Amino acid sequence: ARTAHDFTYYKRATIVRRISRRMQINGVTNVPGYVSFLRTHPGEAGALLQDLLISVTNFFRDRDTFAALERDIIPTLFVGKGPEDTVRVWCAACATGEEPYSMAMLLVEHARTLAHPPAIQVFACDLDEAAIVQARAGVYALSIAADVSEERLARFFVKDARGYRVRRELREMVLFAEQDLRQDAPFS
Repeated sequence: ARTAHDFTYYKRATIVRRISRRMQINGVTNVPGYVSFLRTHPGEAGALLQDLLISVTNFFRDRDTFAALERDIIPTLFVGKGPEDTVRVWCAACATGEEPYSMAMLLVEHARTLAHPPAIQVFACDLDEAAIVQARAGVYALSIAADVSEERLARFFVKDARGYRVRRELREMVLFAEQDLRQDAPFS
């Protein structure tokens, strides 16, 4: 009711684990006590929401899946398209943006093999506003070097004091939006 987010379809074990964690943090020993705590501490609903919005992601997160996309799917997206066309891809539940940027890199790499490539647009959404803000900034820790090849780091990132920043050319291909797909289903 406080956050307008519905976690009905989340795994029960995850919900229980996250609520138990918040109860422990706040020194509450039972569920009725936590419900009362939620009602009397307005900031707690937001804190619980952030705990429930588990952001597990990284660049090229599932290597086999991204390899299959690169090999089998992405080339088909460009078939019959020229410079007046646009290849559009949508990444739902994008968290802090690693997966949409990974997809954009693969699309750009394929486009560079074509004489007259189409434009590229990646749409990415998540219901976590803070994650979207981070994704739009496109700044990631130096540890991404474990997931992104040296060639891609050189081509798509600039190293700065905060880590690796996605180059503007790639950032501008990816549009991020806060969206709850259960409430704002784009394809009804």
